[in-house]
This record gives sequence, structure tokens and C-alpha cells, in this order.
Amino acid sequence: MLLISSRWGIPAWLRRGLAMVPIGVFSSMTIPPILFHAPKGAWSPEYVVAGAVALAVGFWKKQIVWALLSGVVIVALWRQVF
Repeated sequence: MLLISSRWGIPAWLRRGLAMVPIGVFSSMTIPPILFHAPKGAWSPEYVVAGAVALAVGFWKKQIVWALLSGVVIVALWRQVF
């Protein structure tokens, strides 16, 4: 695929669509655990806090990797502390 893409130009509509892939992957990795990880009908506070921190870091840094890492760190710290 890399060889083909280096020889041909990627159309603008495809480039715009591919730019949304990281956002879709991030959403699919974060939204279900936050909203649907509900033991006994209540949201898990560790996931809600981690999601809020990841969202804030994502808006602040504009980097999906930093947002994901911050969410993972918060969950790990939460489990160590509580």
C-alpha cells in the first residue's frame, strides 16, 4: 500500500476521510468503557474521571496519543490509590 500511495496522488476527499480515522479509533476506544462499563447500573468513577482527563488533555495538547496515555495513567493511578 505504501508503494502504491507513493506513486499515485491521494484524492482530497480520501485524504479528508483518512484524517478522521484517528478520531474514530479514539472514540471507539474511550466511549464504550466510559458509558457502558456500568456494574450494577452505575457508572464506574475511574472510567469517568479518566475519560474527563483524557478529553481535557486531548483538547489541550491536540494529540490523540497524549490523551490516550493520560487516560491509561489515570486508570492505573486510580486502581493503585483506591
